[in-house]
Amino acid sequence: MSLEEKVAELQQLQKEFELLQRKMLELEILANEYRRAISTLEFLKSPEGVVNALISLGGGVFGYVDLKETKKVLVNIGSGIVVEKDTEKALEFIKKKLEEVDKASSEVANAMRNVALQASKIQREIAEMSKQEK
Repeated sequence: MSLEEKVAELQQLQKEFELLQRKMLELEILANEYRRAISTLEFLKSPEGVVNALISLGGGVFGYVDLKETKKVLVNIGSGIVVEKDTEKALEFIKKKLEEVDKASSEVANAMRNVALQASKIQREIAEMSKQEK
């Protein structure tokens, strides 16, 4: 393989690594969202009666609300389908989703390590080829 081909292969690996980094960031954001949902659901399942809460209205603006129903919530189960679940079942569902995200994060991290190892190997080969051309 020529030096130019090695450089092109290295550039391709760098692009792949950047894509994996973006995927990892997306997974981290999703995991944080699920953790917040778990925390909120655990809070909601304990009290009886009306729960005072703040909701985000967007743009950094929040409003006070009284939640009269805390034993049931609406859960997006995918493809835009929303179903009513009791708080405990919703909590189980979100915890399962978090496990899936954590597993995917681990797989992406492994892929990133593999790409980094390949890139390192190619960098060494390029350095060796450059020395030989001199």
